[in-house]
Amino acid sequence: MAGAEREQPVSARRAPGRSAKVGAALISVDGVSGTAAVAGGRAALAAVGKARRGGISTWDASGLFQDLAVADDEAGAPSARTLLLLYAADLAFRLRWEIRPALAEGRVVVAAPYVDTAVALGRAAGLPSGWLTNLFGFAPPAADSRYVDVLPTRTATADAGLLEFAWRQKVCMVVGLGRRELFEKTRAHLRILARRAGSSPSAGVMIVRRVRR
Repeated sequence: MAGAEREQPVSARRAPGRSAKVGAALISVDGVSGTAAVAGGRAALAAVGKARRGGISTWDASGLFQDLAVADDEAGAPSARTLLLLYAADLAFRLRWEIRPALAEGRVVVAAPYVDTAVALGRAAGLPSGWLTNLFGFAPPAADSRYVDVLPTRTATADAGLLEFAWRQKVCMVVGLGRRELFEKTRAHLRILARRAGSSPSAGVMIVRRVRR
């Protein structure tokens, strides 16, 4: 799986109990296409001075999804709820071992994807917004939120991102949606979340419609 893709290593496996220093910042990059989100994350980090770059934290740093991908076919396709519970566990791992240690060192760290990709997928799959809010309530808000408005390609592999994994693992069939419908509904919910984030004066929001792969 993608694990933690870094421009320079995210501070890994350090005691995470410290508070963020002045100058530290978390940038979130969410989008239906995992490949495009990571590309957007690289672009965001490149705009930061080298001394402040804390790296990019990507999905499945914990390896949970890799384990699910190799499970026996008898296990069947996971439900959307199961998928998001695993994503929340993986995000908690990323926060503990990658994101918070980098912030404690006063660095800028990019999470690609972060919370909104998972929330949008959950809403597209028909999960209650209250349940999703409670599930991801542990995640701190990003100082700068970015949204990549790009759909995955048909050749995207399961390790490219959360939505690609959901498609390859036939989660769309479990929730009664086709591939295109799952992606489009998730993108629609992401656009709603982007508009809501943009209405908050405390958060910077950027919608990136094209990124280099």
